[in-house]
Amino acid sequence: MGFQWTDREVVHLLLRAGFGSTKEEVAACVALGREETVRRLVAGEPLLTNAPMLVPFDQFHADGKKAMDPLQLADQQTYWLYRMVNSPAPLIEKMTLFWHGHFATANYKVKDTTLMVGQNELFRKLALGNFKELLTEVGKDPAMMIWLDVNQNKKGKPNENYAREVMELFTLGIGHYTEMDVKESARAFTGWAYNKNEHQIQYNAKQHDNDSKMILGESGKFGADEVIDVLFHQQSLPTFLATKLLNYFAADTPPDSWVQSISELVAKKQTIGEVLQVLFLSDEFYADTYRMSLIKTPAEYVAGILKCCKLSVAKGHAQAMRKMGQELYSPPDVAGWRGGATWLTTNCLLARYQFAESIAKQVNGQSLTAAEFTPEQSDSPLEWAKLWALRMGIPLLSEQTMKSLSSYASDTFVHTKQPKQQTAGLRGLLQLVLISPEAQMT
Repeated sequence: MGFQWTDREVVHLLLRAGFGSTKEEVAACVALGREETVRRLVAGEPLLTNAPMLVPFDQFHADGKKAMDPLQLADQQTYWLYRMVNSPAPLIEKMTLFWHGHFATANYKVKDTTLMVGQNELFRKLALGNFKELLTEVGKDPAMMIWLDVNQNKKGKPNENYAREVMELFTLGIGHYTEMDVKESARAFTGWAYNKNEHQIQYNAKQHDNDSKMILGESGKFGADEVIDVLFHQQSLPTFLATKLLNYFAADTPPDSWVQSISELVAKKQTIGEVLQVLFLSDEFYADTYRMSLIKTPAEYVAGILKCCKLSVAKGHAQAMRKMGQELYSPPDVAGWRGGATWLTTNCLLARYQFAESIAKQVNGQSLTAAEFTPEQSDSPLEWAKLWALRMGIPLLSEQTMKSLSSYASDTFVHTKQPKQQTAGLRGLLQLVLISPEAQMT
């Protein structure tokens, strides 16, 4: 297609590669151009010249509290949401969430907030780096070791939990390994343990099975690192990862040709960042077919609204995510969140509506009547609907939604001069925009 780089393309990119956008970020990215915008995202460089730095955890305040407790999971959940909303490196934060779902680990079994946050920092550090390095590090991550019972994996009595998930969920996918491959890999992973008392990862050579193993057609006296090498010899690995990346960033059902091209990049490029750079620069990524085609995760929905409304993050916002079906640091099981239509069950959708109502009440009247939220044609209900959708990061509204929003604006505040009635109408419009079908999509 004859490629354009307008507000619409920027909003699409920042919805997918981050957690939404502000008016200032959109303008900056339009000026930067596609190549420079993508380069900055992948490099973790701010999109805005004077982007504020993140406040460190020990200086972060929420709900009027003077200090947050690093050992309280709710405080850490709130702080991570703050990072999603305010990070000057949104793609790194988005990939941190991706890896959290990919290597799903939950605190309800780990029972140690410090270890969960440590794993989160590992994901953030290697978010756009080398996948093999990340996979190797995850295997020696304390939270993961507790989550998948690595301490119980000993010579003569191997525990298969980690070996199974490393193949099924982390690298190859179902159908690309056998039960014998799992059993043999479990033997290869023996010897590693996490000492809770000393807070240390330990390797006990006496507990490692050093006999020969046959894994995925290769034989040897394999240990943990050698198993990873064998996994990366499999053709199914780049295809598996490419599919997950496309599902997360681009399309629920990407065509085989797209999966194949991204798979080749995964196999060839040294880092995930390089793969995503090609994806975000491709014309296909911006095709109309794929815009507004993915259902927002609760994290995307909540963080995006807070970002657009420029609201401070509070504990209640992270708790709202849980009601929507996504509790940070607590994915439901080893397979992580299912995503897609599961985000829009009756209870989850009701939680979104309730959140939208609470946000409309939180935004102060001065913000609602600010110049950036007032169209030039202030007597046009249609222009109010268009502008407010754009300010909430919704690049396109259906004819039916536009008609409903315009009708509401006309009936409640466009033609009134009474401040109270106007403010109430504006709050209602904001709430309707946020619960619109398009607001649930990215």
